[in-house]
Amino acid sequence: MITDTEKAKLRFELANANVQSIGRAQGLYVTALLTYICLVWGLFFVGSNEVSVHLGWVDLKVDGVWRITPFVLLVLTLAYIGTVTAVVPAFTQLREAEKELFGSQDQSFFGFDTHKNIVDYIALLQIWPSGKTRKPTDDGDTKSFSRRLHHLILPGLFLWSAFTSYWAVHELSKLESFHRAALIFGWGCFALQAAYSLRPLGRFLWRFFGAKRSSDVYN
Repeated sequence: MITDTEKAKLRFELANANVQSIGRAQGLYVTALLTYICLVWGLFFVGSNEVSVHLGWVDLKVDGVWRITPFVLLVLTLAYIGTVTAVVPAFTQLREAEKELFGSQDQSFFGFDTHKNIVDYIALLQIWPSGKTRKPTDDGDTKSFSRRLHHLILPGLFLWSAFTSYWAVHELSKLESFHRAALIFGWGCFALQAAYSLRPLGRFLWRFFGAKRSSDVYN
């Protein structure tokens, strides 16, 4: 039989491994999402169908990119939303295991996460050169307006992604050779993406407007 201390250590290690696996997936999906969105808008501003994108053995023209964009963004956005959602209960379990093992909760989520992504670092940016470098901490109840601005990063990303899907369908409808089925499929993908984006949008906006740490938008 193992001791209670060994059990607590095992629970902590399992909870920590779970959080790290979600962090790895989150980094993968947000990087793919941002890369694809930038690629789509880059092709749009180039403004020529002569430009093509090579994906393995597939050679996509700009018209082809518009056709697949709503579906690609739907998959990437839902996958990223899934990781953002999954990390909440996973981190709660990690906190409970930490308290059971160490008797305290000293580490912030930033300290636990060893697979940080671009969003994590953007959230730490500061403008004033004379300001003291902030130590990453979990959100409290009394943060100033400027310290809550990072909560707008994910809403901005989800809105940018949804608008890109909308614009792709809009561009697709202007093509001479488009199929009605492709247009209906594109609108369907956009609708699903928008619907599933509403919950994280609302939660992060409430955090930005000063919701207390005990609020459901943090849980």
